[in-house]
Amino acid sequence: MAAPHPLLEIESLNIGFASYGQTTQVLHDVHLKVEAGQRAAVIGESGSGKSVTMKAVIGTLPHPAARVLGGSIRFDGQELLSLSRRERERLKGTDISIVHQDPLTSFNPVFTIGEHLDDVLKFADRRLGTSSDARSRRTRIEATLRQAQLKEPERVLRSYPFQLSGGMRQRVLIAMALMHRPKLLIADEPGTALDVTTQDEILRLLNQLVSEEQLTLLMVTHNLAVVRQTSDYVYVMQSGRIVEHGPVREIFTAPRMPYTQRLLEAIPPLYGPKVQHRQAHSETVVITANDVVKRFEAPRRFLEPAKAPVLAVRNASLSICKGDVFGIAGESGSGKSTIARMIVGLMPLSGGTIEIDGRSIADWRKDPAFRRRIQIVYQNPASSLNPRRTVAETLAVPLAFAGAVPKDKRAERIRELLALVELPANFASRYPHQLSGGQKQRVAIARALAVDPEIVVLDEPTSSLDVSVQKTVIDLLLGLRDRLGLTYLFISHDLSLMRNFCNRIAVMFRGEICEQGPTDTVFDDPQHPYTRALIASIPVLTDAEEQAKPQVTLEERRAVLASTIQ
Repeated sequence: MAAPHPLLEIESLNIGFASYGQTTQVLHDVHLKVEAGQRAAVIGESGSGKSVTMKAVIGTLPHPAARVLGGSIRFDGQELLSLSRRERERLKGTDISIVHQDPLTSFNPVFTIGEHLDDVLKFADRRLGTSSDARSRRTRIEATLRQAQLKEPERVLRSYPFQLSGGMRQRVLIAMALMHRPKLLIADEPGTALDVTTQDEILRLLNQLVSEEQLTLLMVTHNLAVVRQTSDYVYVMQSGRIVEHGPVREIFTAPRMPYTQRLLEAIPPLYGPKVQHRQAHSETVVITANDVVKRFEAPRRFLEPAKAPVLAVRNASLSICKGDVFGIAGESGSGKSTIARMIVGLMPLSGGTIEIDGRSIADWRKDPAFRRRIQIVYQNPASSLNPRRTVAETLAVPLAFAGAVPKDKRAERIRELLALVELPANFASRYPHQLSGGQKQRVAIARALAVDPEIVVLDEPTSSLDVSVQKTVIDLLLGLRDRLGLTYLFISHDLSLMRNFCNRIAVMFRGEICEQGPTDTVFDDPQHPYTRALIASIPVLTDAEEQAKPQVTLEERRAVLASTIQ
């Protein structure tokens, strides 16, 4: 029998944030309906209002800054906005649960996982007026961890958050959300901070638990491919408004609104006619790495015996030609950023050789011209830019350090750099907090180009950006390569992006390069089992792309990830 009312229904919701005596409205007449047992999703770029809407549902809007200016939120037929704070607390974590985006920041680092989960049950007892003993709570916690596919719950409960992998921490968060068998499970970007294979397992787990527990799922994300994998109905948000909604297949195949169309067009395809095949500009080799090794000494406590060093990079060899966009793919901890930092000269080698234009990296590090020859753009522009420096001051630092531009001509050079990355000249006086994510990354690119380098290392330069902003940054980088004759070393775990950006690619697995070659060759006919597993884990938008991927079972994928390169 159909439910007499939707499980969650939002009507004409308006929310504003008060600051300095003024209220800025961030949600405008939001309408949203989720039926019991449905898998719905809310998608949109950062700042579109997705998370504010979810916080309004679970009752965690910042007080007193956030104000509900009008509207209604009904859960299971009950008006939430008319409930007292205590009554809202009774629903939180019991009937409505949420899985947050970043599993590491969701935990207190000084408490064990067992203490976290036990506190959840004791807090619920106080809110619901029930009681339970430590043994029954422990039994319930272990059963829930096994349900979240954590095979050693006893070890997990003894561990601190930093002792678990990202995937294990996310599974603990899912277990925490399921502790009281909620009616509605909200998943707020549950796979954003994870590698593609781990993300795939987490999404599979969510789908399985929703089916087994007969939950209602509300997914919040900006990753449209994830929506296709987890949801059957989607709401599209832009600037605090729902601009389009409907079944996932309908929205993805025939979007009506220009904003939705732009979102879909900005997603780099994995297969199909939209895939870009890029060729190298030259056969002149500019970077050569031969049998590169990097060891890190393992830390030890006083009087402990010495531990074996950690081998971060093992016998890695590659060559990069002038004009290449050479990609290094792999999951976190595979060694891709380590080898990039050794090429830039930020980290010494433990073995092997790296040559730039036929000269050893050891010689280059002693040569002041080396710093002008090769530069790096880091992953997160919010942390790589000094918050106390204006854009002009940030760009002046490499100009002064390299001594390439006289002091009286630096202002003119700064204007040229801003124009190069397509930013207005008046941005020179702005601070990083006054810029959007894409604008910050453009400033970081301008800083790298300040001394006219020939080689630029791009270490995950778009991972913190929305898909539409990511596309503008990638288009900018490609234009700069053609205009300035640059060579790029591109580090990423986003294989869809690399397929459309790089002309050659190397895949790293546990410190070793397991496969490399032209990008289309690696994607169309991957030879190594890990490459096949990696590509098979990528969420895609269409059934045609799904069929074109390597067909690897979940068991085969797990076996590959548990193995080592022989």
